[in-house]
Amino acid sequence: MIPSLVKLKHISAALSICIALLLFPCAVVQANDDNKEASYKARMNAAISMLQSDQTQSVSDFVDSQLHQDTLAGFGGDGRKRYIGYLTDIKLFHRSFILQSFEPIAPERNEFRAKLRSFNTELDYGLTLELSEHAPYKVVDLYLSSPRLSPQENSLKLTKQELVSQLSTYVDRLAERGAFSGAVLLADKNDVLYQSAKGMADLRYQVKNNLDTKFNLASMNKMFTAVSVLQLVAGKKLALDDKLVKYVDRSLFAEGDFDNITIAQLLTHTSGLGWPNYPDTHQNKLRNLNDHRPFLKHLPLNSKPGTQFGYSNEGMLLLGMVIEAVSGMSYDDYVQKNIYQKAGMMNSGNFDIDGVTPNMAMGYFYSQELQSMQSNWFIHAIKGNAAGGGYSTVSDLYKFSTALTSYKLLDEAFTKAAYSAKPELNSPYYGYGFSVRSGQKGSVVGHSGAFIGVSSEMRIYLDQRYTLIVLANQGFASEPVITVADSLIKAL
Repeated sequence: MIPSLVKLKHISAALSICIALLLFPCAVVQANDDNKEASYKARMNAAISMLQSDQTQSVSDFVDSQLHQDTLAGFGGDGRKRYIGYLTDIKLFHRSFILQSFEPIAPERNEFRAKLRSFNTELDYGLTLELSEHAPYKVVDLYLSSPRLSPQENSLKLTKQELVSQLSTYVDRLAERGAFSGAVLLADKNDVLYQSAKGMADLRYQVKNNLDTKFNLASMNKMFTAVSVLQLVAGKKLALDDKLVKYVDRSLFAEGDFDNITIAQLLTHTSGLGWPNYPDTHQNKLRNLNDHRPFLKHLPLNSKPGTQFGYSNEGMLLLGMVIEAVSGMSYDDYVQKNIYQKAGMMNSGNFDIDGVTPNMAMGYFYSQELQSMQSNWFIHAIKGNAAGGGYSTVSDLYKFSTALTSYKLLDEAFTKAAYSAKPELNSPYYGYGFSVRSGQKGSVVGHSGAFIGVSSEMRIYLDQRYTLIVLANQGFASEPVITVADSLIKAL
């Protein structure tokens, strides 16, 4: 049975704060900034108090009093605004938290954790505070870990009918609480078992999401890019050990070891590329892959190519350029012809969001400045590309999963190479464009995607032969559905 926190609805925020003070009796609102342990106690209590508070100014008070100025400065002049928006989104999404426990204090570490249970999602989260290395010991980062069910809840045994019933009931509860806006599809090897759409595609005009609504995929596009590259490798038009600079002009990059980056390293996020610091430019000027070329000189190399895993959007964007150079087609045309058409995906693509595309969901987040929900279309790239930002439906992604695993897009050898981890390339949990998980019930492959107002994921249970797809036009929203559905599938 999926847990329910309805019975906890009337527990006051004061209770959790009191528990914190009992566990940390010397914790006070004013930290001793020269003592790391005392600072931890005070910062953690302040964070829990902020998450529990129903006062609108609690987030800004926390940011102003507890966050390190270097953290805010790292985002430029928008640092304070960004953090306030981020924390406000968390509070709105979860509504409230119940304190479960604290981890033992380890003063030699700079990270400290507590376990909280979300009212809206009914799941447990780890709250992590990272403090600065030197006094004054203030918060340099704060985040929630991926949600988890309790061990008791994970030990259940279910029938397929019970799985569908519990998943449906849970998604309904999330939607009723405003914690899910999107679409869900679960299928076994034979047919779709469950599919549902909740929430609004457009809040202004009150247009509801439906099963054919096109949702932003964020990084899920990377699967299409990887399959495209492997198709070209299978056709002997390029090789996995080819150097990037064979296809993308070396003069576009800065100094460094760019000459030795290979196609395989880009596919596995082991190229050494770091996060770029691009100059400000209007999103409308980055509509096609070639528009990114003048900015490649801002790409840094954080490590020697091939030595370690480092997730890189730009690495996949560069693979899009390789696809164009080798195929003689635009990236969009290549994917349309060789993936979407072959799989029967009629509602997928990198659409111009300033154009008119029917049945496309806006992404939404809470704007502290406007004190209301705001569309992410004003901060999102004008068009998706090889790294992410395209659109699709749950039905189309199910078709992609079916075409992939039945070897209609790649032969069996290349398909299995795509979704096999590559520890030999220092990529132990990622294949060629696919994340890879292994457990007692077998391998699970796929990809997730996240952006402001976007939360998406597809999981293919290769051994159990299930496909789970969750697309949401709301931040954080896919995670609880994925977590619960995953536990139910494993309970079969």
